[in-house]
Amino acid sequence: MPKFLTFSPTHVSGEKENAWNHFLAGGYIAIGWIWGDDLSGKSIEKVVEIIQMHAYANEAYAIEAFTKFLALEKGDYIAINNTNDGLFGIGIITSEYKYEPDKHPTGGDEKNFYSHYRDVDWIYTNYVKRKDVINPGEKGWKPYGTVGSMLEEVPPYIKRIIGEELPKETPDEVIRPEKYLGVIESIERLKNDQNHSERDHESLVEHFLVALGYGGNQEIKYRRGRIDVAISMDDNIVVIIEVKKDWNLNAQYYPQVVQQGYMYALDQGVRYVLITNGDYYAIFDRLKGLSTTTNLIGEFRLSSLKNEDLEIINILSPEKMNKPDLKDLFQNLSENFP
Repeated sequence: MPKFLTFSPTHVSGEKENAWNHFLAGGYIAIGWIWGDDLSGKSIEKVVEIIQMHAYANEAYAIEAFTKFLALEKGDYIAINNTNDGLFGIGIITSEYKYEPDKHPTGGDEKNFYSHYRDVDWIYTNYVKRKDVINPGEKGWKPYGTVGSMLEEVPPYIKRIIGEELPKETPDEVIRPEKYLGVIESIERLKNDQNHSERDHESLVEHFLVALGYGGNQEIKYRRGRIDVAISMDDNIVVIIEVKKDWNLNAQYYPQVVQQGYMYALDQGVRYVLITNGDYYAIFDRLKGLSTTTNLIGEFRLSSLKNEDLEIINILSPEKMNKPDLKDLFQNLSENFP
């Protein structure tokens, strides 16, 4: 029975699609670490010894990754994931371990090449969204890390993809409201700039808040202690905004970022927490429910807005922040204390 393993095409944020295209064109998968060492013919014990000699900060994960990678056999199935969003493709392993210096470009800086690889026959290469293939209650792939979980058999969602055509769904129409068009265009430009900084993401946030109607430095505050950005109304902070550079930011799989924002909000006595990379936004109301999961009001991406997202965005408007809905507030409080 063939085994199954998920792979990320690169560890470099924002480069996954480009790295996947190298996988696809070359007919292989690859992993990094251990530059300059051909592992052909070496036992896993010897490989572990080599990894330990390099003293990587993430040594345990490197050992785990190579253990899985070297355990793959011809005929095993692999899928290339784009974090939690979807799968780029599905393939079958067709070779033993191989080594070629700088085989796979990851999109990063010097030494960001993977040299350890296996040949692959790609059998499915249409991008599929996670929401379209994972049934309710079904366990999907691990969205983080270069190498995912090794399964002893191909999971049902993979069998469905390769065994039958996915139902054709009419995709939700992406909208580009005139009000936010300038911000969206700035996001697109920044995604093409590999040398940008986290401060550039803060500028995207400011651009968006101004489009919402906030008045520049009067209401948009930077670097208040450890706070990245804050919205202030009548000299009172009403929203804590935690900004990250990672284009793959997601509230569900980056809980440490949410907790960081919550820590600052608790310290300042602020109700709303917003985590963002300037494109993706997740809004939390600390008075709604008893956990960060139930506190989540909504999420949206400016670069792929849907009509229903406009209602979520409206929650952040100056009008809403200046005059909170008391009925909503008391309802939230009653839900917390049944």
